[in-house]
Amino acid sequence: MTTQLTPVPGVDHPPEAERTPNVPGIIPYLSDEVVAFDALVARFRAGEISETEFQGHRLLRGVYGQRQPDRQMVRVKIPLGWLHARQLDVLADVIEQVAPLRKGHFTTRENLQLHHVPLEATSRLMRMLGAVGLTTREACGNTVRNVTGCPLAGVCPDEIFDATPYAAAYARHFVRRPFTQKMPRKVKTAFVGCREDHAVVRIHDLGFIGTIRQENGTAVRGFRIVVGGGTSIEPVLAAELYDFATADDGAYLRVAEAVLRVFNRSDELRKNRMRARIKVLIKRIGIDAFRELVEKELKEPWAAEPIDLDALRSGVSGEGKIPAPVAFTPPAAEAGDFPAWLRTNAVPQKQAGYYAAFVTVPAGDVTPEQCRGLGAAAREYGTGQVRSTHDQNVVIRWVPGGRLRELWTHLSALGLGQPGAQRVVDVVSCPGTDSCKLGITASMGLNRAVRTVLEAHPELAQDPLIEQMHLRISGCPNGCAQHHLADLGFHGAATRGDQKMFVPAYEVFLGGMYQGSRVRYGARLRGRVPAKALPSAVVAVLSYYREQRQPEEVFGAFVDRVGREAFEAIVERFNQIPTFDPARPDFYQDWERSGVYKVERGEGECAM
Repeated sequence: MTTQLTPVPGVDHPPEAERTPNVPGIIPYLSDEVVAFDALVARFRAGEISETEFQGHRLLRGVYGQRQPDRQMVRVKIPLGWLHARQLDVLADVIEQVAPLRKGHFTTRENLQLHHVPLEATSRLMRMLGAVGLTTREACGNTVRNVTGCPLAGVCPDEIFDATPYAAAYARHFVRRPFTQKMPRKVKTAFVGCREDHAVVRIHDLGFIGTIRQENGTAVRGFRIVVGGGTSIEPVLAAELYDFATADDGAYLRVAEAVLRVFNRSDELRKNRMRARIKVLIKRIGIDAFRELVEKELKEPWAAEPIDLDALRSGVSGEGKIPAPVAFTPPAAEAGDFPAWLRTNAVPQKQAGYYAAFVTVPAGDVTPEQCRGLGAAAREYGTGQVRSTHDQNVVIRWVPGGRLRELWTHLSALGLGQPGAQRVVDVVSCPGTDSCKLGITASMGLNRAVRTVLEAHPELAQDPLIEQMHLRISGCPNGCAQHHLADLGFHGAATRGDQKMFVPAYEVFLGGMYQGSRVRYGARLRGRVPAKALPSAVVAVLSYYREQRQPEEVFGAFVDRVGREAFEAIVERFNQIPTFDPARPDFYQDWERSGVYKVERGEGECAM
């Protein structure tokens, strides 16, 4: 495959011979793109190009404006969340050298974001990443965004086949393609090869679910393809486009390209960028009519061109050296955190004697020391690789059972040994007003407040049916924390207080689910809960469930049985707003904020 650089008007590109060779990686790194970006930054600073024009170029390179003036969020694109230990080491260096807060943030899209980065430091960051096969290319903008996948791919006991090489081929096939650079909006994609949907495929614009068919006595790999999912203000689950598209001949890529080309030509979507998503087009014309457009597109000349699937999959380097097995003896009746961590964070692989260890990363934030420590743990106890997850955690795979305690001790020294990964205490949240222009509330501060109150109520957090629940918090309705999927989900809002002042608040979503092959969105309750009252409201809701449920009744079934009105009555008890007292302004302040709350929402760049 030849990787082409999209020309930038007014920028001289080095001749082919002067380019740095592609560093191995799923998405190739090209050094002249950074040279071109340096020139663009210089022209922007000199006033030769407008902020709007520059914005389009920097978004293609994963550089996103923050609510803080002249500070950037840089998104590192990590296909399938797959990171090598050396890449973790370099990410630690990057966080240490260019991120003023000395932390990175794992996202629900399996990326890593760096915040408050000065514009002039972004090129240095890109070069550091490129040296180890990482890139920010098309991590933002109206492009094919990061391709997410199952963190247990290749080791999951119920796996049909490992979708990793096919997902990697997809990621590489659509990067830097001329028609994917300025689509009506972004496209989010997920792949899964397991019977259990660990990637929540149906919430995506495009989703691929591995399946095998028998044809003339031969097992043939393929994908069920779904299209038109999305969250945000109008959450929709993707509809089936085809029940089977073959994998090893690249047919699934041709179908994907036809979908993207149809979407790209939908000029009516460009008239309202806030509604320019595949889901809106399908809602308007229907899935059958959309399928007809795709099939018409598949008859165009481009669809007859060969696909070199082997070249596209060449960025996948394999697992690395598998450690020698070490016999595992489960701990006897033992108090302490290790048995709890073992129960909630260690998952047996299909390879006998080995485990996938989920590392709980609170709020998705990692320090340089933790990044390096994760790399060291991957080298010592696994294959030198990790996978990030849509729950903002990290998985170290191929850990011999007999070394799990050592691994837990190592992680605990890093502050990453907490039990409860993907459980109720493992609250997921976006950065909110810490950095995002669209943020309405301080979702990260609320995350820590909710986690603290749950830890103070072990009768709730350790209740077996409550423990398996999920809590997710978004700082605005756009839903970067995927709050619609949570048993209890919240998105930031504002509500009227005393003296025409505003109070930070949240809308509440109830009964979402992503478990096994089942996915559903939660229902929104009436009213808004002030931010400072929300932790208490969470305790009240969980206590009501614990007291009133039937034996073994999971939360979603309980919500369906008792109805939303019962929960609305509970949260209504917490929506009272006191009179503003300058001497005690706490209720009028957001979590971890010292000033009185103001609604300060800028124009986001996702729809630019």
